[in-house]
Amino acid sequence: MNQTTEFKSGYVAILGKPNAGKSTLLNALLGEKLAIVSEKPQTTRDRVAGILTTDHYQIVFLDTPGVIVPKDRFNEVLVWRAAEALEDADIIYYLVDATDDEPPNERLAEILANRGPAKLFIVVNKTDLLPPERANEVPPPAREIVADRVFFISALQKQGLDRLLAETVEQLNPGPMFFDPEQLTDRDERFFAAEAVREKIFLYTGEEVPYSIHTEVETFEERPDKDFIRVVIYVERDSQKPIIIGAKGQNLKRIGMEARRDIEALTGRPAYLELWVKVRKNWRKNDFDLRNFGYKVKPRKQK
Repeated sequence: MNQTTEFKSGYVAILGKPNAGKSTLLNALLGEKLAIVSEKPQTTRDRVAGILTTDHYQIVFLDTPGVIVPKDRFNEVLVWRAAEALEDADIIYYLVDATDDEPPNERLAEILANRGPAKLFIVVNKTDLLPPERANEVPPPAREIVADRVFFISALQKQGLDRLLAETVEQLNPGPMFFDPEQLTDRDERFFAAEAVREKIFLYTGEEVPYSIHTEVETFEERPDKDFIRVVIYVERDSQKPIIIGAKGQNLKRIGMEARRDIEALTGRPAYLELWVKVRKNWRKNDFDLRNFGYKVKPRKQK
């Protein structure tokens, strides 16, 4: 790669409410399915970096959990993680659902107000769901926000992304390459194997269960014929275990088959995927379990 003095680089944090399409946008910009997606809100649980490198620039996009007003310890951790991503950002995409009629919640407004020196781009997503006469209309969540630029896109249909990307590169400063040019993310294969399983649980279980599970890779062995991967699915209550497994194990089998296909597409190697379901009671309320599961836990405020 011919790197000149004008090579540009920087970090772009993607911030917004749940279900605004942050992970879909990350995948569309990279041209790869990196972050898991589902129609359920709060699918993303941690910051995931997607790295886009050309001969002229390297952009590290930071996908973040949807920002809500947290009512429990687990969601406090997710919102803090989203806010933390802004500390590294040169540019923030405030991603807004074009069909959303509600203003930003108080936590999101607070994070945006204290974002520091980063440039702010309002990115109105899902414009393909609006009639043409409303396609360039700023929705309520962004009307009172002062931003450097406003863009109208459809991440799912990949509309408007060229302009967004070109303006992002224009606003970046000359800088070094942070990652190897062949590197797509800062996460390893173990992380994405666990995420593939969690995505299928979001797809094939009801409203409550996906939010009560944590997936963790217990074994990941690269073998000559096929990789051997064991993923443990932790649930909070005994009653949730049979929901994951399903009648005669059929739901767990479907989750495993589809997750295995995604893992093989990511690694480019055949895999044997083994799933186990275990109960870890009330893990979302316990700082020890949260840390054990790899979540960065902000210290509680002293009373």
